[in-house]
Amino acid sequence: MRHRFFARLAAGAAVALVFVSSTGGARAQGAVLPLPSADQQKLAANLGAGVVGAALPSERISRALAYFPLNEKTFVFQVTSGSNHGNTQNLVLKKARRPGGATAWRFNFAPSLAGFISPTASGDLIMAAVSDVDEGVIVLTTPANPFVLTGMMPGESGSFRQKVSVNYLDDPTRRDWGGRLNATYTYVGTYNVTVPAGLFEAILIRFAYRGKVGPANVVYTAWYFFARDVGLVAMVNLGDVSAFWIYHNDTTIGKVLAVK
Repeated sequence: MRHRFFARLAAGAAVALVFVSSTGGARAQGAVLPLPSADQQKLAANLGAGVVGAALPSERISRALAYFPLNEKTFVFQVTSGSNHGNTQNLVLKKARRPGGATAWRFNFAPSLAGFISPTASGDLIMAAVSDVDEGVIVLTTPANPFVLTGMMPGESGSFRQKVSVNYLDDPTRRDWGGRLNATYTYVGTYNVTVPAGLFEAILIRFAYRGKVGPANVVYTAWYFFARDVGLVAMVNLGDVSAFWIYHNDTTIGKVLAVK
């Protein structure tokens, strides 16, 4: 099954799309998808042993907003790996108003790092820009990054090529960095996730990027666990990146939800 988000990308002349899945086709609804060993090792190393538990029956994502509700909220996360290991971070989801009554949403993945998330007419959640105020840059991606996609089936992946531009917040017309990435978005499955905030049944989305931005060779992988009616409950970012979602080099970050 080709998800409509990726089908629309395939129709664009500037985007080359190859649709893949871990078994060569979409898995059936209700299937239990064991966590791949490579993912399991990375997650255990960065979240801690026992955080990711048993695989559960996985279903089609019937509504993206159910897994990341757009309600103003402060998420309290405990950092489990990286330079801030042991610290607590308050990550804010906040609404901003636009002319004509439109709204825009900003989510802080870290205190200085914010992604701008938008719902689409078809019910998807996408992210076209990320800002890093510590570095004074905003990263723009074309096409936008899928965040949570309505209608995606467990086991499905979509691959696409993406243009990346890095502009300076103090001089938005200045662009010293740019490049292209090959991106893959995968709905891995559903798993029990035990964090300080409690036990959740969470879907796992894996993001993987390779390419070149400016002088940097980019290798970046992220795992996000989304629980229904809650949002993000755990995440891991691994990357050797000079200019992308995580601007700093050699980034390793794991976080778990500390308070529900």
